[in-house]
Amino acid sequence: MRNYFSNTVLTLGLVISSLGVSAQVINAGVGGNNTMNLLSRLDKDVLEQHPDLVILMVGTNDMLNSKKMISYKKYEDNLVTLIRKIKEKGIEIVLMSPPPADSVYLFERHDKNLFRASPNEKLDSVRQINLRIAVNNELKFIDLYQAFTDLDLPKHNTDLFIRNQKNSGVSDGVHPTELGYHFIGEMVFYFLKGNQLVQKQQKIVCFGDSITKGSGAKGKTYPVILQNLINDYDHK
Repeated sequence: MRNYFSNTVLTLGLVISSLGVSAQVINAGVGGNNTMNLLSRLDKDVLEQHPDLVILMVGTNDMLNSKKMISYKKYEDNLVTLIRKIKEKGIEIVLMSPPPADSVYLFERHDKNLFRASPNEKLDSVRQINLRIAVNNELKFIDLYQAFTDLDLPKHNTDLFIRNQKNSGVSDGVHPTELGYHFIGEMVFYFLKGNQLVQKQQKIVCFGDSITKGSGAKGKTYPVILQNLINDYDHK
């Protein structure tokens, strides 16, 4: 089975107890955001919340949104700056790569001529940048892009994980369905649990764009799924 998790630092050595474990999961996702937007609201939406852990997933708009596109170098520089500022406050960070997209629907909204590489080639480059940064900064990394790709997702108008005309009546191709968000939430939870990152009286900020916010999720966002799974774990 492929390992989607890169453990590049030692775990904190904390023993997870099934008694008294609690966490507050804050959804700090904003639709349309790229790394530049995240930098502009980092203080208010993350640092002033004084979290113990930040789950950072960003890059879809940096690479695919024709109004927000930036270069790979600018993206990497911005991501490194975000990480540096968060780490300076002693906050744990988990990086997560964005999922792949259905380019058929994407090109109905964005000019194909602006793309020198295919959308998923660009997102795979984001995945590689995230992995390199995780290694260089001794961070943990969830390879969500590879997890979706290994499931052969998205499949145009066939799969149940990325919104399309067949599963939700919308020509989306970028944002997950409720099932897709549930998959992400479970993946994050089991990663945190497996790495002893579920702690007592913990505050977690999920920081990112509309995929974190949960566009189209009808309330069943991945941070909500994560919160529910931690609550269930707490009561076992």
